[in-house]
Amino acid sequence: MKVRFIILFILAFSFTQAKTRVFSIGDSTMADYDTIKYSGANEQRGWCQLFPKFLNTDVTLKNAARNGRSSKSFYKELWVKLRNELKPGDIVFIQFGHNDEKQNGLDTDEKDSTARGTAPWGLFQKYLKLYVNETRERGAIPVLITPVVRRYFKDEKLTQKAQHNLSEVLGDSTLNYVTAMKSVARELKVPLIDLTASTKKLLESYGSEKSKAVLYVNSDDTHLKKEGAYQFAKLAANELKEKGILKLK
Repeated sequence: MKVRFIILFILAFSFTQAKTRVFSIGDSTMADYDTIKYSGANEQRGWCQLFPKFLNTDVTLKNAARNGRSSKSFYKELWVKLRNELKPGDIVFIQFGHNDEKQNGLDTDEKDSTARGTAPWGLFQKYLKLYVNETRERGAIPVLITPVVRRYFKDEKLTQKAQHNLSEVLGDSTLNYVTAMKSVARELKVPLIDLTASTKKLLESYGSEKSKAVLYVNSDDTHLKKEGAYQFAKLAANELKEKGILKLK
């Protein structure tokens, strides 16, 4: 009887250890919100808050995304503690861009730990590379995720700024955060989920008015209602599954 108990304990322990752990780092479009405080007219959710709906029982998610953080400020304020939790086989979702735009595409003082602005081809790439390399140093797997779009329409098409290109000129990558992230993914051979492209396609299929009514909060054109967060999480889950990065439902 004692031997049987020990065997069952070992099997249960092995099953627990076999779980895939996912960590997500990013900004308010990804973060968790109090479901009571942010309800009704104030309803707001981050897409990673809804992402567990697509997970199998053998995958766990720790959503470490925080409001107002850029690639730079998250690294200086939150990353060190989280980095130390990583173990071999863990997966880290890395989505930044929204708050990196705060200085209109310019870098802020490296010594200022709370300053958020980064230049796409400057500090933005520097911090993305730090996340990737330091994740890999711990045997974990980084996944770069391009930032979800803002709801900025012109003639029923999303503007370049909505897609995180501050130059607003098609083909000009000087201030394009998505292009800069894709460059890091190619250089370091990191899996990349193009959530900018998929959320753009979704928004344009809804149109300006319906996307506001269904997907985005009442107060701005950046943050998401529950349905928007769910739809964006579904897009991320589909691409992760298609690329074989993560086993999902």
